[in-house]
Amino acid sequence: MAFIEKIKLQNFKSHTLFEKNIPSNNIVIHGNNGIGKTNLLESLSFFSNSKGMRANKLENFLQKQNNIQSEFAQAECQLKQSNYSTNISYKIYKQADQISKNFFIDSKKSSNLQIANLVNFIWLSPHMDKIMYEEGSIKKKFIDKIISNLNQDFSRYLSDFKKLSEERIALLTNSHDIKWISIVESKMAILFYLILIERRKKIKDLNILAEEKLKLFSRFKINISNELEKYLFDEKKCIIEIEKIFFNNRSLDTSIKRNTFSPNTDRVTFFNRTKNLNSELCSTGEQKSILLSIILAFGWMYKQRNIQFILLFDEISSHIDEKNMENFFTEVAKFETQAWYTGTKKNIFQVIDNKAFFIDLA
Repeated sequence: MAFIEKIKLQNFKSHTLFEKNIPSNNIVIHGNNGIGKTNLLESLSFFSNSKGMRANKLENFLQKQNNIQSEFAQAECQLKQSNYSTNISYKIYKQADQISKNFFIDSKKSSNLQIANLVNFIWLSPHMDKIMYEEGSIKKKFIDKIISNLNQDFSRYLSDFKKLSEERIALLTNSHDIKWISIVESKMAILFYLILIERRKKIKDLNILAEEKLKLFSRFKINISNELEKYLFDEKKCIIEIEKIFFNNRSLDTSIKRNTFSPNTDRVTFFNRTKNLNSELCSTGEQKSILLSIILAFGWMYKQRNIQFILLFDEISSHIDEKNMENFFTEVAKFETQAWYTGTKKNIFQVIDNKAFFIDLA
C-alpha cells in the first residue's frame, strides 16, 4: 500500500507554505471555493503527469502575489511503502525566460517515470468531464495515459512512432531516399501494430473488470475500432497492410507535410450499458457517473497488477450523489490504498468521519 506520511509545498500556486503530517488513509480537504483545495491535489498529480491534473503549463504552478511571480515552486512528500519510506519531490524554477522542472528520489535527481515505479496517482476531477461529451481524440488520449502508467513500453511505442513519423515527413519532403523511407515506414508499421494491440488488450481487461467488480456503479463498456480491425488477428498481414497504406499515402503526406495514417485513426467510444447509449448522448449526471466507474475500474487494474497507487478525487460530490456515497467509500476501501478528497461541505464525508483526516482550508 502506498501512503503519503508528510507533504510540504512551497510557493505552489495559492500555497506559500503548506506542511502537514498525514496520519490516515483517507484525507479530506474542505473549505470554500477558490481557497486552494484542488491545488493540493494537483501538487500530487504532478508526480505522475508533467502537466498535472488540470493540464497546466509549468509557469502556472509558480505562485503569483501582487503580479510578482515566485522564482521557484517545490513539493516534497514522504512516501511509505510496506516496510520502508522514500522521499519524493520536484522543483519548478525560473531562470531568465526559461521554466524548468526536476524530480528527485531521496534528494537524487530522477524523473517522473522513475517515481512512477514507486507510486502512481489516479485522479478524477470536474476538469475531466469533457472526456465524456467531447468527440475526437480526447477519449483516446485519456486511455493512452492510463495504459502508459500500466505499461511503460506502451509510452515508448507512442513516442518512438511520433519520432519516426517526423523523420518520414522530413525524408518525403527533402530527401526522397526511397530505400530509407521504406525502412522508416517498416519500423512505424511494427509500432503501429503494437499500439493497436496493447490498447485493445487493456480495454478488454478494463471492460471485464468493470462487469466483475463494479456491480453497484454505472455499467459501461469502452469500444474501440479501426479500419485495420480485420487484420489484427494476424500480425504479419496487419503490418504489411499498414506499410501498403503508408506507401499509397506518400504523395498526399508530402503535400500536406504530415502523416495521414497513424494510431490516431483508432475510434474510441464510451458506452452506457444500462441505457444502451454512447456517452455523448447521455445526461450530464449519467456521463459523470460513467466516468467515475471508469476511474474505479482502472484502480482495479492497478491493484490486480500490484502497481502502487494513490487516489485523488477532486469535488467528488459532483460525480456521485449522496445516497450512493457509502457504496463509493466502501469500494475505495477495497483498494487498500490512500485516497485524497476535496469538497466544500464537510458533511458529505460523514460516512468516513471516524476514519478520515480532515484538513480545513477555510
